[in-house]
Amino acid sequence: MDHKHTKKSWRLSQNQAISFHTWAFSHPNDVFYFQDASRDNGIHVPFIIGIQTLSQLQTMVSLSHNGAISMDGTFSTNDVKFHFFTLMVFDAHLTKVPIAWIITSLLNMQLFGGLATSLKTKLLRKKLKWKPSCFNVDDVPQEV
Repeated sequence: MDHKHTKKSWRLSQNQAISFHTWAFSHPNDVFYFQDASRDNGIHVPFIIGIQTLSQLQTMVSLSHNGAISMDGTFSTNDVKFHFFTLMVFDAHLTKVPIAWIITSLLNMQLFGGLATSLKTKLLRKKLKWKPSCFNVDDVPQEV
């Protein structure tokens, strides 16, 4: 994670939802997707945040070899039981380089469609012509 973010505590409030909301809206350039947890007509809508710093965006565009994106996840290994995913590209030596993070309260791979669209929109807004060629998922859960 960029140095400016690691100095601050991620817990900005005793309420985790408020902490994430506060952080997301105070770092709009680093958040490409944000969805608060809520209930919609009795249906649980999960919390999701997609984070990509400017340096990660530049790395994605400049170092990516053949446009392949890989996703690796940790599943509920933290005290808040959130799922943490790292999106990576492969450089010319086929070494994975992190280009974004996703944190979510619910593991459902159908949710990632909106994230991919948001990342693509961010690329289009920056007028970057980079396009992903494929998407690899490590440790694929049952839902994929």
